[in-house]
Amino acid sequence: MATLRKYMGEVVGWGGAFFSLAAFSLNSMGLTHGQSVEYLGMNIIGCLLLIFYGLSKKAHASYVLNGIFLLVAVIALARAYFLQV
Repeated sequence: MATLRKYMGEVVGWGGAFFSLAAFSLNSMGLTHGQSVEYLGMNIIGCLLLIFYGLSKKAHASYVLNGIFLLVAVIALARAYFLQV
């Protein structure tokens, strides 16, 4: 059971890395833009997964940094899509 838990934690970490890298790559190649729901959504998912991974590994710097990135992405999403005047 402990082995399964370890591997699930790794899957979560790699999933978070995938979403964050995919968002960055799509934005860098001009296939999306920094205010799109796709870009911000992928960043939010990536940050959440990396926060869970960082917490499981007790990697304080990692989960704090991803928590800040998550806050920025949520604020950007709210400003872009919910606070339009």
